[in-house]
Amino acid sequence: MHRSLTIMLLALLVVGSCGYSIIEGWPIFDSLYMTTITLSTVGYGEAHELSKGGRVFTTLLISVAVILMACWSAAITSSLISDDLSGSLRRRKELKMITDFLNHTVVCGSGVLAQTVIEQLVRQQKDVVVIAKDKDETQRIERLFPSVPIIEDDPTSELALADANVLSAGYLIAAADSDFDNLLITITGKSMGTEVMVISCAQSGDLASRMLKVGADEVICPQVLGGKSAVKFVA
Repeated sequence: MHRSLTIMLLALLVVGSCGYSIIEGWPIFDSLYMTTITLSTVGYGEAHELSKGGRVFTTLLISVAVILMACWSAAITSSLISDDLSGSLRRRKELKMITDFLNHTVVCGSGVLAQTVIEQLVRQQKDVVVIAKDKDETQRIERLFPSVPIIEDDPTSELALADANVLSAGYLIAAADSDFDNLLITITGKSMGTEVMVISCAQSGDLASRMLKVGADEVICPQVLGGKSAVKFVA
């Protein structure tokens, strides 16, 4: 739509310039100047004195320009409103879907680890809700897993966990890139009075033990698991 209107505007510039050249016999530059100030309605003086035919042509040119500009403005406004409504409708649909979930898994994080967890859960056809605060990673998750509802918020926040319906969830997986965030997610999840099983990921052994102390049901150290897996290939 925008492209069509742009082409029409350029065509109007050409028609206007040719029209003034033919009707008034002006040089092409003066004709283009007159067309430009007419279409833009800026109110500058005429390039040369207009004949009766030139004034009629100018009137028609202004009328067409006003209609075209009105259509252009309406198209842009409609596009903006449509984008905003589609985003709002998508969020409402996701929130409705989340409230219907029971015994689902809430995944906190948006990095490679979180995406791997989400992928495995989707393959097992499990109900999943993702909480992530990184907008770029959130958009990536939306592209990779279009059917998975995503809450763009701080996963350490009680409100974010509440939006993810953690009170009805069966599992809470803290898979953020930061061990401290995973520790806070564990504390927040356990402090909300739910029976949710908290599985937290940690790179640091010290923080892993703290996660267990504050209530994590399971703590996974990806680096340790990776090392053990590598050894399996050693003869």
